[in-house]
Amino acid sequence: MRTELAKIAAQYAEALTDLAVTAGGDTSERVLSDLEAINAVVSSTPDFNTVLSHPSVSSAEKKQLLVSTFENVVDDLTLRFLQVLADRRRVNLLPYVESSYRQLLNARKNIAVASLTSADKLPEAAIEEIRTRLTQRLGKKVELAVKVDPTLIGGVVLRVGDEVIDGSLKGRLEALEASLLSV
Repeated sequence: MRTELAKIAAQYAEALTDLAVTAGGDTSERVLSDLEAINAVVSSTPDFNTVLSHPSVSSAEKKQLLVSTFENVVDDLTLRFLQVLADRRRVNLLPYVESSYRQLLNARKNIAVASLTSADKLPEAAIEEIRTRLTQRLGKKVELAVKVDPTLIGGVVLRVGDEVIDGSLKGRLEALEASLLSV
């Protein structure tokens, strides 16, 4: 069911991305921050979320609630998009739309998103070296999220899209354990 929702949301996100990019300026970035803020409000306010997801609340009432809440806060394109979602009873797709929209926007801007997890805090020079090498290898600008996870024991784990490069001591020990158990 979740993959169905994600596929439907991807279609909405693609249309929204086209409109935002066509509008020009910083509209595409504003729409992304609007989606993030809207999802934060919906997820942090249980009553708001309940009303938006309740089947007995009409789409007109949901639309009015969204307009009155976000009218002077979000970009006009985002507000119109919320109204379309409400009219089509698809407000539940908002988190999926945000995720798809971010991916589509990054693809259009030639940006790769990567995460680097290390056992200890890395020096800034090492992080910049990794970012530079990734940029050269991928031919894209790289947004690198850096985290520390002491359970790795040592080394780093790098994730770029679906690719994972596990250079951690924990990963090596787990691989060794798996190979010993398969004998």
